[in-house]
Amino acid sequence: MRRNREEIISDILEAIDSKINRISSIMKYVNLSASLAKKYLALMKENGLIEEKDGEYVITEKGRKVLEQIRSIRKAEIDLITLVNELKKEINLTE
Repeated sequence: MRRNREEIISDILEAIDSKINRISSIMKYVNLSASLAKKYLALMKENGLIEEKDGEYVITEKGRKVLEQIRSIRKAEIDLITLVNELKKEINLTE
């Protein structure tokens, strides 16, 4: 399944937050080619989500806020899926 741009950016932010902050490590962790990794890292730098310091990438305050929002959304998605599955079980039990 192909990931969209937002998912790739999210994965890169998660990698950098986990101290995976060199381009080769990010490429492996996020499963991107060198050209795509460079493209996304440049885009994220341009938008102020990350900075490059001594050949390593770090998350900016703006990037950290975005990452926290992404984590909140993912948690809400998981909670919603869990609730839907529980409701499905309830409906099947009463039929």
